[in-house]
Amino acid sequence: MVSWLERVKDSKYVWYGLSTAMIFVLIYFADYQKFIDAVRSVKPVSMAIAFIFGISVFLVFGYIWHSFFRNLEISSGLYKSYKMFMGGHFMNSITPLGQLGGEPFMAYVVSKNTDSSYEKSLSAVVSSDIVIAIPVMTYTTAGVIYLLMFNNFSSFTQQVFYLMLTGLAVLGLLVYLLWFDRNKLVGAIFGLFDVVQTKFGLSQDFFGSLRDRIRSIKSALDEVGRDPLHLAKVSIISHLYLVAQFFCLYFILKGLGVQPSILRIYFTVILAGLAIFSPTPGGSGTFEAAFTGLLMFFYPEMALNTAVAAAVLFRLTTYWPGIVIGYFCLLKLRKTREAKEKARRD
Repeated sequence: MVSWLERVKDSKYVWYGLSTAMIFVLIYFADYQKFIDAVRSVKPVSMAIAFIFGISVFLVFGYIWHSFFRNLEISSGLYKSYKMFMGGHFMNSITPLGQLGGEPFMAYVVSKNTDSSYEKSLSAVVSSDIVIAIPVMTYTTAGVIYLLMFNNFSSFTQQVFYLMLTGLAVLGLLVYLLWFDRNKLVGAIFGLFDVVQTKFGLSQDFFGSLRDRIRSIKSALDEVGRDPLHLAKVSIISHLYLVAQFFCLYFILKGLGVQPSILRIYFTVILAGLAIFSPTPGGSGTFEAAFTGLLMFFYPEMALNTAVAAAVLFRLTTYWPGIVIGYFCLLKLRKTREAKEKARRD
């Protein structure tokens, strides 16, 4: 019985089925025909503009990757950097829990397609992820300040407020440790290794290779941290991806005939981002459900079918294009790599 449960838990098809079922249940309760009518009612021009903003999110992410590649002297052109990011993004998006700790695979993609070591590649990927997390901190802080200064708290809003504060504190601590006090972080990790070794009677060499990798990653992060101007530049640029998502939702709502509110859009996008950290691939199902719920909370007058349509269309512009593009980028990288290996053999 235990082994069967473990197989189910580890099966990616279970998660695919679960995420698909959640979306269909959402559409079912919204009334399928009304959902279809809402999607068909979207103004093509508004949808086209939303799509452009959705695609631009990946351009921001790819540029940040490329910027750190150059900073760490990883040989890669801008186009190749985009292909590697999109390929890694594709694998993270179709893998259950890929959004939670998908950096090792993305670093593998980089190391396999450049002359960089795995450790240096991982440093570039982790550095990029940290910078991409900064806008979440910035916009969350701005949202908290706004709520404190201009809004009265309801019970629900208080819960949201404390959730935002907690997430901000944890994220802020991690960013601080990684960028400014890595010695303490590495010391804490090594201390954890020592506790595990003592508790389970493991040899001193058990975590040896892992310790060496962590030291290498720390060295690369130290190298990145020596250029504060570069960090400031990419940190500012990283804020554009959430701005693009704000405008994406703005035009989707406008296309659906809903009067957009910047403040409501702001909180919907920021809070919905938490749902991608669910076990389902790319947060599918849970994201759409959370997004729908948030839209109906911030737009009490909005019909369920309209909210579901907006959630699905938002994902069609900000999530699914990345999977399609990423798949072809991964194929292109593999073909290029195989061609080079064949040329070397010949």
